[in-house]
Amino acid sequence: MIVMNKKFENYFIKALHNAKIEEIRETYRKKKGFSVRKNYKMGDIICDVFVQNPEKSVIFDITLLPISTYEKERIKKLQTKAKALGYGFRVVAINKPVNPTIAIGWLNQALLNFLVTNPPPVIQSKACHIHYEQVKSDIQSIEIDELEAFVHVEGSIEIDLKCETGEDRVISETFPFEGDISLNLLEKEIKYAKLNIDDSHWY
Repeated sequence: MIVMNKKFENYFIKALHNAKIEEIRETYRKKKGFSVRKNYKMGDIICDVFVQNPEKSVIFDITLLPISTYEKERIKKLQTKAKALGYGFRVVAINKPVNPTIAIGWLNQALLNFLVTNPPPVIQSKACHIHYEQVKSDIQSIEIDELEAFVHVEGSIEIDLKCETGEDRVISETFPFEGDISLNLLEKEIKYAKLNIDDSHWY
């Protein structure tokens, strides 16, 4: 388990905040007649999400628990402005996890898919036929910027290979690696990966 430092904590909270905004936007986009805007400016205050149809308008404000005195005053000011304009007002509170383990459930499968479509030359040069079986990885660090994450990982790539054409014998090999990966959090896929693969045991 890796304890969040202050920088990671800020990135993590920002990611939670942005994910909640996207969740609200997607919910109302699916409803007929609604327009949805994020970072909607209302006077000198910027609202997280503003949804509207011909019958009603609603402001969504996302805040972090526990709510500080400053936040309470800000929310009260925003609620007063929304009410004066005839808008509905909803506060969405999110909890900050305590000392979370850095884990992304879909990362290994996404990395396996990426390697199949972008096979590393250092592995492809080992045999005529290669089948990527499994990827195991551990996240060592992470930075999140809106819906993109940058992670440093360590792990291993498990493959089956045939060294010569027509040969039936399959060899199973594991290649350790470490490297940097850029993730699209919304699409749950890898944008790019720069991996240093250790093939020293092959020789």
